[in-house]
Amino acid sequence: MRVHLYYAPYPGQKFKDEEHTISPVRLFNPKSALVTLAAGTRAYLSEWGVDAELRVIDTQVDEDEPVHYKTFGYGASSIDCLRYGGAFERYDQSFREADIIGVSNNFTNSAGVVTDFAKHARTVNPRAVVIGGGMDVTARPEWYLDNGFDVVVQLEGELTFAKVVEAVARKQPIKEAVLTREHGPGLVVLGGPALKLDDLPPMALDLVDELGRYNDTGEGTPPPTVAAPFTCFESSRGCYRTCSFCATPLRGKYRYMSPEAVERHFAYFRRMGIRNLLFQEDNILSRLQRSGRGTMLHKQGREEVKEIFRLARAYGFSWEFANGLEFGKFLDLGRPDTDLMAEMFWSDKSGEHWKGCYRVQIPLEFLGDDPGSRFNKLREFEEELEILDAMLEYGVTYQTFNVLIGHDGDDAAAIDRYLERSLRLKEALRERDAEVVPYFNVYNRTLLPGTADFRNKHERLRFDIERDPEVISVYLAPMDTEYLTYDELLDARLRMMSELNEGLIDQYDGIQRRPVAGKAQRTT
Repeated sequence: MRVHLYYAPYPGQKFKDEEHTISPVRLFNPKSALVTLAAGTRAYLSEWGVDAELRVIDTQVDEDEPVHYKTFGYGASSIDCLRYGGAFERYDQSFREADIIGVSNNFTNSAGVVTDFAKHARTVNPRAVVIGGGMDVTARPEWYLDNGFDVVVQLEGELTFAKVVEAVARKQPIKEAVLTREHGPGLVVLGGPALKLDDLPPMALDLVDELGRYNDTGEGTPPPTVAAPFTCFESSRGCYRTCSFCATPLRGKYRYMSPEAVERHFAYFRRMGIRNLLFQEDNILSRLQRSGRGTMLHKQGREEVKEIFRLARAYGFSWEFANGLEFGKFLDLGRPDTDLMAEMFWSDKSGEHWKGCYRVQIPLEFLGDDPGSRFNKLREFEEELEILDAMLEYGVTYQTFNVLIGHDGDDAAAIDRYLERSLRLKEALRERDAEVVPYFNVYNRTLLPGTADFRNKHERLRFDIERDPEVISVYLAPMDTEYLTYDELLDARLRMMSELNEGLIDQYDGIQRRPVAGKAQRTT
């Protein structure tokens, strides 16, 4: 069996006549989805006696000329959609060789590129089974089956995808091997039982060509002494929080690896030459979750987090928290938890290569009054500053802050307040440490399929996402608030990004930084 797994080319959008893309185009960011899937699938197939050759093919790192594939209207302007990476035809030979063609997609704004890629693959090799997986595929399976795919696998795929491969190899009906439902001629493979993370084998990095070229952290240029190769890593899945804008609750209950399992992964990474870890899990600090009575849900959780970072230190890694930290938990004891911080934020910059933590991403998310009433994980401004001040004691001078705008009720005054508080935070940090590098990711609140927001507010979308899925991106606003139109919200984001970050935008993201020219008009 030849099982070829693909990352389709990368999507990029530009306003007509603009030089820069609206969102970052990151072609050399380490990717974990398919190497994680391949590792689990390979282990199951070997156990079941199925002879399969797995390949991981990253089309995004093949630098052909970008291809324009569509344009759609946005306010008074229009957006050109491009795909970056290899031309589809470059992969025709591998399509012809494959028995199964798998394509991963987590993001709605990639859906148009992914389905065009799947349609091309089916045209080249109609005998292959074309299978999709990932979070957007999980949330919208019927749309993918209507647009190029034969089978879609929902949620965690290590076991269920392996069962599909086994069924195809043994020429058995897929629906007899796994729980499915039909949609037209296609099949939706329903999510199986949640996997025990201690049982997961390390990612199949041996299937990745030229690991060293993956040198983009996904959050901008790292310090010069942070050395490639990089890899993503998650020691947990899920989150105790159920933020309405986030799709993480789809992933099931919170689960995490023991330190012993984490060390097995770390040892493998070192054997593969990995130097830098991008912790991408939704919330490593969920191990510190407390019940309503204040008792720890995982009695050893805090000590296990400390042990994981002692191991990372012992193995000589550098690391960053690339998907954010619920940093309010550092105040659960009523004062900054400096013992925990000392392990997570330790660093040594004295040698040729940076060791330890160099950057942390902080989800501020709502900068209005009483943030805890919006999202109960958030802290008041002065408490946030107390935690950040303690972080600086450990040399974490690269700090990235995520700010959301476009909340219900946001008007021009609210946007100004968010900007003023962000500027205050930036000034306060620089007063404490002149070398701090604060960077603000200002995002428009969007409606991700699979989230509570999407279920409750999808009728407010000003776009048809089945026709134009590219609009579902935190860099574009797809809906109005009571006071601001979607295009006014986009200009507010661009203005905040420019005032807060200035020239760092070019270094970190390389994206459009000026508001869209002309008075944006509402469209119908």
